[in-house]
Amino acid sequence: MTAMGCFILWGLFLSPWIFADLGEEAEGPPRDGVTVSAPRKEPAEEETSKASSTASDDGGIDEMVIYASDGEKPHWVDSSHQFASNRAQAMVQWMDDFFGAEVRDVERADTFLRAIAVDSWDQRDGHDLAFRLRGQVSLPKTSERIDLFFAGEEAEQTLTEEERAQENDVGVRFNFRDGRRTRIDATLSLRSGPAVLPGVRLRYQQPFGENAWGRVTQRFQYHSSDGFRSLSNFDLNRTLSKRSVLRWGARLRYREDREFWDWNTGLTYRRWLDDHSDFPSAVEYFVTASGRDQPEPFVTNYRLGGLYRKQFFREFLFFELEPSYNWRQDTFEEDREGVLQIVLRLEIMLDDDLVRRRRER
Repeated sequence: MTAMGCFILWGLFLSPWIFADLGEEAEGPPRDGVTVSAPRKEPAEEETSKASSTASDDGGIDEMVIYASDGEKPHWVDSSHQFASNRAQAMVQWMDDFFGAEVRDVERADTFLRAIAVDSWDQRDGHDLAFRLRGQVSLPKTSERIDLFFAGEEAEQTLTEEERAQENDVGVRFNFRDGRRTRIDATLSLRSGPAVLPGVRLRYQQPFGENAWGRVTQRFQYHSSDGFRSLSNFDLNRTLSKRSVLRWGARLRYREDREFWDWNTGLTYRRWLDDHSDFPSAVEYFVTASGRDQPEPFVTNYRLGGLYRKQFFREFLFFELEPSYNWRQDTFEEDREGVLQIVLRLEIMLDDDLVRRRRER
């Protein structure tokens, strides 16, 4: 199948959702129940939190609570407990929570566990079955700012399945600051090898009006065997309707042992599907490009695909189907090759809120 043919088919498949969005007003997240609240505060801040909970630095909303339309308790994604300064941020964070984005898991304040079975079929490389664990244990009795984490501490959403599988860290995270716009974390982790990775993570986020929001994260690490590492992530988000959001994302990464920069950028469209009141679902469509600067700057892959995520049977069970078509060029000297890929994921997601609700029944 030619590249042009794939783009045309993808556009035809996506167009009904896009045109449906044009008739809706961009008013923020779906009203199926989402709570997006303020992050951890310094003791001095807690005394004035009530007085300042209605206005942010730019006149936005410091706390946004969106209740279910039928009066029921908020949905399980309420465990995010994160600050939202406008409707766009609330919706993006809700989407990231539902899709289980690693960039959001890093900033969670509760204990949680994700157990994920991944079956990846590649037209060129065949099947690859993997099992991944990701989660953290909060230590409120020790300090509200210290968490233990395991597996990929921050395999941002622009990383591939192969890259995520290499994120096998176990470590501790200390939060220095978790404010309205900025967050600073220090980490110390262990990786198979063995290797020790001290590092620091910086995050800055900024609303742009009521329906747009941006975020920048920067991570610096030192690998005891491979040297210095840097990972920069950028994303800009725009709500298109009450149920959909468009994101531009980019990643820039450097590893001293490889002595080259690699990058990834793309557009992602996400839409909440109101197809089931108890077990929600959502779709994601994406087009991305990735490349590096050595031996000459070149694009290693163009990728076009979609993802369907569904909660099913129980509130802690999810499955995903992610088909994509890739135009790969592994080295600068090779010709580009078209490869079909299909990824299936089955996930068990457990957190404090889920356990608490079951005890109350």
